[in-house]
Amino acid sequence: MSELTQYSDTQVTEYKGNPLIEALPPILSEAEAAQAIAYFPEGVEAERTQPKEIRLHCIGRLKSLVQPLPIHLELESAVSSLLRSGYVGRNPMAPATWRHLNALSTVRKRCDSFQSTASTFSLVGLSGIGKTTALNAILQQYPQTIVHHRYQGKEFLHTQITWLKLECPFDGSLSGLCLAFFKAVDRALGTEKYAKRYRRKAGILEMIQSMEQVASTYFIGALFIDELQHLNAAKTGGKDNMLNFFVNLINSIGIPVVFIGTNSMIELFSDVLRNARRACGLGNYDFKQPEQDDQAWGMLVDVVWEYQWVRNPAPLTPELRTTLYDLTQGVTDFLVKLMILGQRYAIQANIETLNIEVLRHVADTKMKLLKPAIAALRSRDPKAMRKFEDLLPTDVQIDSMMKETSQADVSQRLSILRAIRQPDSSPKDAAIPIDSVRAVVPQPSNKDAEVPPVATRISLASTISRHDRPMEALQEADWLVQDVLEFSDAYRARS
Repeated sequence: MSELTQYSDTQVTEYKGNPLIEALPPILSEAEAAQAIAYFPEGVEAERTQPKEIRLHCIGRLKSLVQPLPIHLELESAVSSLLRSGYVGRNPMAPATWRHLNALSTVRKRCDSFQSTASTFSLVGLSGIGKTTALNAILQQYPQTIVHHRYQGKEFLHTQITWLKLECPFDGSLSGLCLAFFKAVDRALGTEKYAKRYRRKAGILEMIQSMEQVASTYFIGALFIDELQHLNAAKTGGKDNMLNFFVNLINSIGIPVVFIGTNSMIELFSDVLRNARRACGLGNYDFKQPEQDDQAWGMLVDVVWEYQWVRNPAPLTPELRTTLYDLTQGVTDFLVKLMILGQRYAIQANIETLNIEVLRHVADTKMKLLKPAIAALRSRDPKAMRKFEDLLPTDVQIDSMMKETSQADVSQRLSILRAIRQPDSSPKDAAIPIDSVRAVVPQPSNKDAEVPPVATRISLASTISRHDRPMEALQEADWLVQDVLEFSDAYRARS
């Protein structure tokens, strides 16, 4: 923990006079962010002369390499904005903040004067694409815990936790999330206070309330929830409870929440518009599978290829570039694994160089378990990718969801129209549950239009139901559909 906290002017009007923001590191330019995030291990050339048993241990250092890419810089800027903007509404120098904290700790109600400035974003991508590595490198630029003593000549004794990163429990349970939260708080504070206190607590409500109180007391800057795709395995109702809990943290407590997970995480937000909106408050940062000619991928390959501990490092030829992409399909973790395992094989087999034969041999033997997933990625076929829940691109998933929603909407509307035009139904049977119908049928676009006779309206409804493009027909005749529904209302009233 810091003994003497330094405060600096951020040059942003909304941030002035807020010690929680002014104690953070300076806002970085893109060049400064790239330099801060990057990590390039040293000593490779000198170590190539070492015995092979030594070099075999050095190869693992390749896993610590961090090459900043454009999406890393976008992510750094988003985290920087998220942390600071979330503190705007929780300025400890403002009396409203303490009224809000007092309300949370007593009657458990939100203070009416409190206005949350917290936002959120989601970070998705293939497993192993580098999203967690990128986020960890960015968060390391912020001291996790800041101890305040004096601010602007006045005593200000407070401990601030700038960020917490925890994993969503494998079973998607709220109790598991709360326990992970308390353990993360203890790690940040260097204590064992909270995890022990709540380990044996049986009441989930009490744990949630305590979690909210702790988060507010330490002015936690943001919560980063990793492996959110685990919510897909939650018991009935568990997914919605967890997502609603996150929304409450953002709205009522004022703490930004960042959702991190593989591509399958996108399914969590397909049904709940409110949560979908929250998930992309500051945007959706998608670590997509790069194409072979992607400049960012080429830059990464250039850097990784320099880390060769074999005696005779080979130059990076176009053929080798093609092979590297073919065997990894642009997944960062696969590339690193291939380079590590390829060099281990080349050194142990006394080949002492990396070539296409070595790389393909390693891919066929040491990385055999990954071959089905890589083949699915190589095919670019959504049907093949669906066999692996984490591979299907988010764009494809969203398009599929939109089509399913559209088809369900058409089907529901047509069933309404068919029910209306049943000739053998009695008035009572012909009545439609209007409350459920109005949710799927638009309001009339032209309320002043002349209303056709009842027989004409039913005939038109029948025509629409048989239309080869029913959605377009419905959109053109919204006012007619509404008139038919009102006609059904009248029938039900008579019966």
